[in-house]
Amino acid sequence: MKATSRALLALAAGLGLSQPAFAETDFLTQGKIVCTPERVTRCGADQKCTTREASARDKTEVLVIDFAGKSASVRKEGALKPFADVVDVKVEGEERRFAFAEPGKSGSGEKLEAILSKSGRLTLLTGKNGSKAEAICVAES
Repeated sequence: MKATSRALLALAAGLGLSQPAFAETDFLTQGKIVCTPERVTRCGADQKCTTREASARDKTEVLVIDFAGKSASVRKEGALKPFADVVDVKVEGEERRFAFAEPGKSGSGEKLEAILSKSGRLTLLTGKNGSKAEAICVAES
């Protein structure tokens, strides 16, 4: 696995991805959002899962998703660090489904699947075994 791919998975786990989402915001059409960690669920090969709340340290890094610019960055201490390209965006019912891909790879290679609900809950599918990271998002002004 490439270092960037490992970084994508590590960040997803760290972003066990809490600010309340505003009910009037429709996240299916929002151009730019900011997501803060809420909890992480890790599942083993035996299908046993454990869930933990995001730590104070986890919450110091927020995920900034720019759907219009097709990019995602991590904001820490006011500085933005590129994280991934946003690819394969589709709105299906009450969800916006998309994926994170290595920056500049045009969506080829490994991808991290994500689901954003209309109300602003982000779920990163970090493994096929049920592992995931969850966050609450707000609109970025």
